[in-house]
Amino acid sequence: MKRGFLFGLGSSLCLGVLLGLLQLSNDVTTAVIMVVISVPSSILVIRAAYLAPPSRSRVHAVIGWLVGFLTIDAVLLCIFGIVVIFSNLS
Repeated sequence: MKRGFLFGLGSSLCLGVLLGLLQLSNDVTTAVIMVVISVPSSILVIRAAYLAPPSRSRVHAVIGWLVGFLTIDAVLLCIFGIVVIFSNLS
């Protein structure tokens, strides 16, 4: 499950790189930040996934990939929720 999680996280970070490159025409600073963070992270995560032992169960691998792919979205949703809650307190 660890290998599937890492591959899911790596593919999510690769999509972040692509979205950062698409954002270059609109907002350069945001795009550069996205690309600078996503490129090294995705390379490190995918290399760690290749070194991780394969999962014996295909179902565990798919569930691990799905959880890894949605991890960044869940973190961003939590950060957005915290910002909204604390911005309404002022």
